[in-house]
Amino acid sequence: MFHKQQGFTLIEVIVAFSIFAILILLTVPSTYSLLEKKTEEKILKLFQYDILYLQNKSMANGAQDYLRLELNQDSYTITDTKNELVVRELPHGWEIDPRNLKTISFNHNGTIRFAGTIEILSPKNRYTVTFPIGKGRGYIEKR
Repeated sequence: MFHKQQGFTLIEVIVAFSIFAILILLTVPSTYSLLEKKTEEKILKLFQYDILYLQNKSMANGAQDYLRLELNQDSYTITDTKNELVVRELPHGWEIDPRNLKTISFNHNGTIRFAGTIEILSPKNRYTVTFPIGKGRGYIEKR
């Protein structure tokens, strides 16, 4: 008469789903902050690689072309005397404060033409990029 049914009760299913929901809620914020950190690292590395590209192209071209990196508030552009070579848009919430350095360029021997400092502002951090006199590329400091 009585059939033995196999399965889970409603209470068991609710408990299992609530435990699963709590685990998801605990891992999502840490994943989001990790994603923001990796985005910052990627953007700063790309900026460093663009500076290296600009320096190498300036040394290879010699005095033929005047290569420079022009800074805007939400982007930067690598240009030569004729056209734009690379345009980089920053993500939403990021800004560049050029301070005393509107353009970055290198001599034919790889040294910076004009020393100066710029600031790169992310939604959570502030980075200072310094280009000292007589040096090649600059260095980035987190503030």
